[in-house]
This record gives sequence, C-alpha cells and structure tokens, in this order.
Amino acid sequence: MWHDYEAGYRDTIHDAAFLAWRELGARRKAQNILRLCRGMEADSVIEIGCGTGAVLRMLHAMNFAKEYCCIDLSPSAVRFTVESCKAITNRGFVGRADALPFRANAFSVAVLSHVVEHLDDPASALREASRIARFVVVEVPTEKVFCNFVRRRILHQPYASIAGAGHVQFWSPSSIAKFLTQEAHLEILNRHQDPLGDEADSGAKDGASARVFVKRTLRNSLPVSVYSRLLTTHAAFLCRKTEVLFRLVFFFIV
Repeated sequence: MWHDYEAGYRDTIHDAAFLAWRELGARRKAQNILRLCRGMEADSVIEIGCGTGAVLRMLHAMNFAKEYCCIDLSPSAVRFTVESCKAITNRGFVGRADALPFRANAFSVAVLSHVVEHLDDPASALREASRIARFVVVEVPTEKVFCNFVRRRILHQPYASIAGAGHVQFWSPSSIAKFLTQEAHLEILNRHQDPLGDEADSGAKDGASARVFVKRTLRNSLPVSVYSRLLTTHAAFLCRKTEVLFRLVFFFIV
C-alpha cells in the first residue's frame, strides 16, 4: 500500500483506527521536536510529508510556532490536513520533497518526521529543506540494529518496514548522523535518541504480549546507547545548512 502514497492516503484517511494511531504517535514526535528546539522562537514551520497533519496539530497545541504550512506528495493527504487543520492554516501544497515551491529561508523550521526513509534520494530532500528554512528537524527510525541483523542474516527475512511502511532507506544511530553531515551537508545542532514506549506497539493484539514485555524490560534496564543498538528507536536531529557551504558560495561569488 505505501508504495503508492496517494492510494494509501485516499483509503486510510477514512480509517478511524489508522487516524487514532497517527494521533498517538504524533504526540511523541511533537515532543521530540520541542525538545530539540528548546529556547527557539519559531515564527513559521512547514511539515514536509505532512501525512494526516497529526504532527502539525500537536505542535500547534504545544504553541510551537505562529504560522503553519504543509506539503505532501499525496493530494488526498494535503486536503485532509488542510481541512483538519483549518483553525491553524489554509496553506497546503502538493509537491515533491526534493523540489519545494518556496523561496529561500521562507520558514523558520522545516520538519521531516519519518519521511526521508521513504525517499529514493533523501539527501536532495534535506538540502531542499535547508534551503527553504533556517533550521531543519529530521526524525527517522534506526533500523540497522541487532534484532534486524538476526532477521536479515540468520532468518533471511527482509526489513518488516519495507512491505509494512514502504521504507527504502535504513540507518543505524551512527550512520544517520554521518549521512546528515556528509551527504546532506547539514550541521547537527542537537540530537535525541527516543527509545519509544509501549504505544509504539499499540497494534499488538495484547498489551502484555511477549514482544512488548521484552522491549519494556530492556528499555527499563539498559542505557539508551545500548538499547538503540539492539532494537529500533527513533533518532531526531535539529540541523541547519553547513556554514562552510555559505563561505564557499560567498568566496566564489566574490
């Protein structure tokens, strides 16, 4: 389903369970954004890959910014977001993350929350985000971890998120940081590794299932730096365009 985002959203925006799951996850994602941007005054924020608009609504509820805007590849997602967020914005655009229809520095913050792992060329999307916004917040699942090593190398099964969520990019906690700095040419200003909570497994048939119990036990007993090498966590970063690039551009212009 998630290899055709328009078809996916056209169906799921009418699914109450899916929308509730998105709202549940949005609270934690918004909290991560606020944690990264603590002390920052954001006049405007754009969410690139807005989906159902759940993160934007949560950011507004937390008084993150004065103005909100969204863009997504799916027209159905944009229509749903604008309709459900009409109290805070009527600015919704359909477009690609690697070709954004905005002037340079049009926004204070650009948010790509669980977006770049879906893109064939995530570096181009992040460079575009850093062009249109002074700061970029990016969050991804870190799936190159021990449990997935076992899954892929021993059990000979692909990442579950390929079929389940349409992921095409996979990182570890360290490789995503390297990717941001070396390929997307971003400077990392702040970072947070989110070990998640039981709500991440809200789709389990039983809240006390073996999987949830094992994760909870490990999460409560291990440092995040160790836990994040064993199981999938979410890595969130506050970035900006590398200052060196500005200096090089200025040098060649002069």
